[in-house]
Amino acid sequence: MIPLINKNKQETVKSKKKSKKSEKKKMEKKMVYYLAIIGMIAMFFVGWGVTALTTPPAGAQKVTIIISGSTTCEPVITECADQFMAINPNVDISVSGTGSGSGISDTINDLNDIGMSSRNIKSTENVSAGNDLVDYKFAKDGIAVIIDADHPNAVWLESNGLTLDQVFLIYNGTYDTWNDIDASLSTEDIDIHTRPDGSGTRATFEELVESGGEELGDNSGYTSSVTGYIEVASNTVMVQQVGGNSYGFGYCGLGYIDANVIAIPVDGVVPSTSTILDETYPISRALHMVTNGPASGWVQAFIDFVYGPKGQQVVADEGFVRLWF
Repeated sequence: MIPLINKNKQETVKSKKKSKKSEKKKMEKKMVYYLAIIGMIAMFFVGWGVTALTTPPAGAQKVTIIISGSTTCEPVITECADQFMAINPNVDISVSGTGSGSGISDTINDLNDIGMSSRNIKSTENVSAGNDLVDYKFAKDGIAVIIDADHPNAVWLESNGLTLDQVFLIYNGTYDTWNDIDASLSTEDIDIHTRPDGSGTRATFEELVESGGEELGDNSGYTSSVTGYIEVASNTVMVQQVGGNSYGFGYCGLGYIDANVIAIPVDGVVPSTSTILDETYPISRALHMVTNGPASGWVQAFIDFVYGPKGQQVVADEGFVRLWF
């Protein structure tokens, strides 16, 4: 016969074992819960571009990302790339300004990882890529119509501005001299500047400047006249050239305006951060990163960085209009 005290001890031991198992299960459930929370936090930070706080998308091996395209986008993407590489030393990002058309072409032909474009993707481009191009808009920009700060009629032009129709008529060759715009202005020729064919800034300008529903780029007067205009390679050179020519006239991204030129109001609206963001300024556009198929891994991590607070601050610092923050 087993003494009662021994039986009680056995029951007590069994009870303790059950209690330990129960506690262990509770701890395991808590651990799963905590890991889930940590995972959600990590995903949140990746979404805002804080890649260094999380496990690298592709491990710690050396990664190269090639980016090419729009010279307008280049300053923003270059600075973002420098900051991204500083917190991700295993990533090497190459950024080159080759023009929007070239950047998109490189993307279609898998010659880069990201194409930069200051214009919308053309339907023909997307078709040639099997409709696989993915457009990541990361900023807004306005194309300012500019004159030299020392233009003899600067006060009148800055006060009265131009209509979109008048900008159209200047570029399609109808207006040759400044007094064609208004009889009170100088009789000197308008020294018209433009960007090279293939420039995203030029393509957007040709699309957004219109008269009577006709886009500038489709106007026969423009296509026959534009080859005779002063052609400049970039927004920076445009500002330098127009700013050094008393009768110069041209266009550039808002972020490139400096004290040497004056941005003329168009249809009564001065190009600015607020008028571009609310789309009241008529010559406005988005800036784009383009990939062939959805981005993934480190490429997606970089795009997330540009979308995040640090990337959007770079957008603002470079004179463009950030989309949030």
